Amino acid sequence: MKKFVLPIILIILLVGVYPAFSEMNTCESANAVKGTLNLKNYNFERNGSLNIQGQWEIYINKLLNPEQVKLQKANRYLNIPSKLTNQLNGKNTGYMTMHLKIFLPKGIVYGIRLESTLSASKIWVNGILQAQVGQVGKSYEEEKSIYLPSYLYFTAPNGVADIVIQTSNYRIIYPVLKSMKLGLKDKIMNMFIISASIDLIIVGGLFIIELISLCLYSKFKDNKSFLYFSVLCVFTQLRCLFLNERIIEHLFPNMPFELLSKTAAITYYLYIPIYVLFLKELFPDLPKKILKAALYFSIIFTIICTITNNTFYDRLGFLGEAALFIILLSLLIFLIKKVKCKEENSLISLTAFIVLVLASLNDILVSNGMIFGRYGFQVGMFIFVFLETYIIIRKYSNEIINIEKLKIEKQIIYERSIRDDLTGLYKRNYIDKVLDRAMVGYMEKDEKFSVIMFDIDYFKKINDNYGHLIGDDVLVVVSNIIKKNIRKTDYAGRYGGEEFIIIMPNTDEQVAKEIAEKIRINIDTYTWENGMKVTISGGIYENKVSMNSECIKNADNLLYEAKENGRNRIVG
Repeated sequence: MKKFVLPIILIILLVGVYPAFSEMNTCESANAVKGTLNLKNYNFERNGSLNIQGQWEIYINKLLNPEQVKLQKANRYLNIPSKLTNQLNGKNTGYMTMHLKIFLPKGIVYGIRLESTLSASKIWVNGILQAQVGQVGKSYEEEKSIYLPSYLYFTAPNGVADIVIQTSNYRIIYPVLKSMKLGLKDKIMNMFIISASIDLIIVGGLFIIELISLCLYSKFKDNKSFLYFSVLCVFTQLRCLFLNERIIEHLFPNMPFELLSKTAAITYYLYIPIYVLFLKELFPDLPKKILKAALYFSIIFTIICTITNNTFYDRLGFLGEAALFIILLSLLIFLIKKVKCKEENSLISLTAFIVLVLASLNDILVSNGMIFGRYGFQVGMFIFVFLETYIIIRKYSNEIINIEKLKIEKQIIYERSIRDDLTGLYKRNYIDKVLDRAMVGYMEKDEKFSVIMFDIDYFKKINDNYGHLIGDDVLVVVSNIIKKNIRKTDYAGRYGGEEFIIIMPNTDEQVAKEIAEKIRINIDTYTWENGMKVTISGGIYENKVSMNSECIKNADNLLYEAKENGRNRIVG
């Protein structure tokens, strides 16, 4: 059954996160030509939303409003999606105005989703200002950058959507212009709801896992994997809030671009050594050189990221990616070796690692404009977390099982130490402790208790006539009859060779006598194989004294009275 667990978990997780990417993959594309796109005959209700690609009119070094755009004659076009540097002769900073005219069916409320438009943007549709993200500027100082998806909703009363975008970029080293999505208002709104919900579900799920991990760490301080795992979850939550739908920016729209950029970068740099420390807890023989490399990588790039602006540390990104590649390759080789050795949990750790690497690779490609998709690190991390959670649960379960086994073993050892080897009744030293507790209850709380003393009649003759082995059998049978007839609250012990004692908390003499008589009769009527006759005599004493020795002495005196009166009887 265990071999099916991992595939089942992976299938469930992939099905669960698929909606986060399905919109991107299922949308058809429409290509504008020279700033114009004719969609009058397109059925949005039946065919769904579109990725709008192709040629936009572009006015370099001009910030034009819709009225000014009407007076311009386009002589240059910008292909979207694309890297900006590919179309501006390697230049990655500046400002511009983009223009696209789309012909649409009338009488419909449309929606547009713009992933982002460089560092800052200002968007009009049909002459109405629909959105402003940051502050478009003609220099680094003028520009106020905010990296936030835009959602626009409008109608096309004349069958036209005239889109004008002012935009600038002075902070993103590898600026990428992504295609926008156009569709019915409800469909575009659903994109935001689905995407934001995925991020929030991941954040909420990770929060629960964090709490569980921290609780486990508080209980098992020696196992730091729980602590490291919680930190990894926190980093992933931050990336969920700062990337994709950028929920944190919806809550705090004036958040500086630098804070967003540095948080995303630093969580990435700090993630690596914490992950390596986590693996070190799972696999103690992880080479120290990998851990040192991860720590140096993290410290160096975190410091650079903290004390410099984003344009500087972004230019060093290729060095970080190269160092990261070496660390990840070393980890991959190590985990593959573990899988080959069939070490416990190694296959799941390797699978989780591969998911994490693929998600990281996706983010690097998206960030550098090599692919035009969505950041996937947090989704990959979410899958990673659940796979590693499975390992932790298994490990924790094993620890709990081992602890319980140890408790049981200790209990068995303890039980053996307090019980008579032959009869299984309590030993005299334990019975003395029980009597101590009963006496304390009597003295402090006036809790009554009774004591029964038994003795096998003529036991010496049984040994002499039938041998000590038969004598031992008699002791065992008598003990078993005693155990079967007493209550769960009673304590039966072997007090001497053939002498037995029962301490009965919260029991008066009458109840004790009824139980003693039942035991006596069962022994008297027991059929022995060799036809011998075995009886017992007993004395019952409901305690009225304050000393253990007196209590035992009184019960013992009653026992001897039973013997003197003919044996095979109970005196109380």
